[in-house]
Amino acid sequence: MKKSIIAIAVSSAALASVSAYAAEGSTVDVYGNIQYAYADKDAGGNFEDNGSTIGLKGETKINDDLTAFFKYEIEFDADQKEGSSGENKADLDQAFVGLQGNFGKVQIGTFDTNYNNAIQDAVDQYEYLGFTNAAKTSEGDTIAYFSPSVNGFEVQAAVQVKGEASETNTNTNANGDKSSSMMVVKYSTGIVSAALGYDSRANTADAEATTGLAITVTPLENLSVTAKYETTEDTQDILGLAARYGYGAGDVYASYQNVDPDAAGSDDFNEYAAGVTYSLASNIYVFGEVGKFENATNSDTDTQTAVGVYYGF
Repeated sequence: MKKSIIAIAVSSAALASVSAYAAEGSTVDVYGNIQYAYADKDAGGNFEDNGSTIGLKGETKINDDLTAFFKYEIEFDADQKEGSSGENKADLDQAFVGLQGNFGKVQIGTFDTNYNNAIQDAVDQYEYLGFTNAAKTSEGDTIAYFSPSVNGFEVQAAVQVKGEASETNTNTNANGDKSSSMMVVKYSTGIVSAALGYDSRANTADAEATTGLAITVTPLENLSVTAKYETTEDTQDILGLAARYGYGAGDVYASYQNVDPDAAGSDDFNEYAAGVTYSLASNIYVFGEVGKFENATNSDTDTQTAVGVYYGF
């Protein structure tokens, strides 16, 4: 009981501090979510955290044309009180600061890569299940620019800056001190939008670049269909197709991929999955998913199912 009272007092003091600093044209919001899933795979079933997070985000209006913003988000395991020895219960998910104005937006820190958002997310669209994606630059140590839309065109550019003392500059990665660059060009008109992405992956051990193209068609306001193609030099090619339909109380979605590895002794393989969400409120929904995932080196197929719940605040 005493611990609970102390925790409430500390939390109240922290929120009061946030409110005190969110003055003179500034806003700060506390947000987060709790996510759980029960998944069943060939290896067995498990009750898991499904990406629960808590964070702070805010902005400060510098003048009529310029706004500064920030975000700091922690991802934590909410399914069990104690983890294995040495296992972290919480990890940084996103943290960045930036400036936004008529010129677009610039931000620096740790966040989802522009390549992943533009090319991969529409096909790998699942709450729990995961599809194979082309290799890309890791998150963190990144400076990114997002242009405003001009006649339907948008440009996004990013550079991950490493150094001689970086954690990736090791004996097994001779490229660890190099910088990796990413570029995305988007075009949208009417019911069709397209994104072309490039990731140099220059600071990875193999330094093989990835290129991707995603085209989305929205014939109806609540229906989208996306086709994508990704290739990583001397590694693999991926062809994917996805659809998503909003039926009012939630979404129905499905994806298919064919993955063709370049490695000797590996055959191309397929991935299929479908899912549905149902909203209990604007910030609460449940989901169910099922997928079949073939193997590159044998004829085994892993059938996976998952059900779960999301509560956002």
